[in-house]
Amino acid sequence: MAKRNPKEVEAIVSAMGVFTTLITNLVELVKKLGGTVENIYRLATPEGRKTLEAIAQLIVNGAVVAKNEFLRIISGGQSLVIDAVDGSKIIAKAKKTFPAGIDSDFVRWSADEPGQPTPETVASVYEMARDATFSQMLGSLSADISKLCFTQHQIINFVEKHFNWLRTGGYATFLPFVSYGHFFVARVHVDSGGRLDVFVRRFGHDGVWSAGGRPRVVVPQLA
Repeated sequence: MAKRNPKEVEAIVSAMGVFTTLITNLVELVKKLGGTVENIYRLATPEGRKTLEAIAQLIVNGAVVAKNEFLRIISGGQSLVIDAVDGSKIIAKAKKTFPAGIDSDFVRWSADEPGQPTPETVASVYEMARDATFSQMLGSLSADISKLCFTQHQIINFVEKHFNWLRTGGYATFLPFVSYGHFFVARVHVDSGGRLDVFVRRFGHDGVWSAGGRPRVVVPQLA
């Protein structure tokens, strides 16, 4: 075996140090995402290479950087403020806001609980970049879904105040909320006459929503 000069040895040692740091950070990241060492091994197999590479791309200079495959923010730099509200308004009774129709499932599914008072809240608007279920698209923003939810009064205020940020052309704008301890998603549409209608879906609904029409998702701005 050829003898390596000191500079080559130094370069190899340095590269090994960087690689070790990368693997250490990768292991910690997978653990934070709920994975195990066994899952890391599976990711390292040829079948899991794409997933492994995707996770590795989240690590830059030892820091975890969020990369969202499902949603693309479109309101960056905009201050979309929802007014301070007392939480008393519910969607099931907001006929003036949604004159084109209100899904009866808001009442049938007990998705009609008034909320608590809330201060001014800044909202963020995303558009779907990839087909996804609710759990995939919202889970890509935060593991704590409660941080992504509005009260129904806030939803009403947002669609009235920031109407121009709603998706048009028959496509949906999704806004998550909580009612009686359960997570729901309000699905708002703007009809051809510019009127709003609204439907409700359970957060656990496993249907895959198409990103083809670029549906929008509105949540409280994350810190």
